[in-house]
Amino acid sequence: MGKTERSRVMLLAVLLVVLVAAVAWQLRNSSALGGGGKGSESMTYSPHQVPALDMASLTPVPRRRAEASNNPFVFRTAPTPTPNLTPRPTLPPRPTMPVRRLATPTPRMIKGPHGMLPPPPHFNRVYIGYFGPKKRPVAVFRKGTEVEVALTGGVIDDTFIVRDVGYDDVQIGYVGYPEEVTTRVPLEK
Repeated sequence: MGKTERSRVMLLAVLLVVLVAAVAWQLRNSSALGGGGKGSESMTYSPHQVPALDMASLTPVPRRRAEASNNPFVFRTAPTPTPNLTPRPTLPPRPTMPVRRLATPTPRMIKGPHGMLPPPPHFNRVYIGYFGPKKRPVAVFRKGTEVEVALTGGVIDDTFIVRDVGYDDVQIGYVGYPEEVTTRVPLEK
C-alpha cells in the first residue's frame, strides 16, 4: 500500500467513527425511534370515537335548471322579458304654432260695411325688422332714407294699420276696410 492510499483509508476510518458517534449521540438525546427518551413519561394516549362517513353527503344534489350554471363563459339563451302591463301615461298635447293665414290676392272690388270699396292701396314701405318684447313687438319700416316704427294696432300715414308683427313678415290692414283684408309684407333680406 502506498502512502496516498494509506492516508485515504485513514481519512475514511476517521469519518466513519465521527458519523457513528454523531448518530449515537442523536439517538441518546431523542425518542425518535419510539424508545424512551426525555419526556416519554408525560405522554398519554386517549382513544376517540371517529364518526362513520356518510356517502350520501358526498354526492352532489342536482340543482334546478335556472341555477345550473354560474359560469359566465358558458353560452345560454337569454330569458324572455316579462311584459310591462302598465299602460303608458297620456302625454299632454304639444304646443302648436298659431295658424297663419296665407296672403290672398286682393279682389277687384271689396264688399265693405257701407257698400263696395275699391282695391286697397299698395303698401309702399319695406319691413326691415322688429324689436321689443315678444308680447308687444315693434315693427321697423323704411321708405327711401326715412325709417319709421309702429306697434301692433298702430296706423301709418292714416292709411295702413299694423295688424301683426312676426319674425319674418308683418301683416298690414287698411283703414276703412274690413279686418280680413290684409297684406303680408316679408322681411327684407
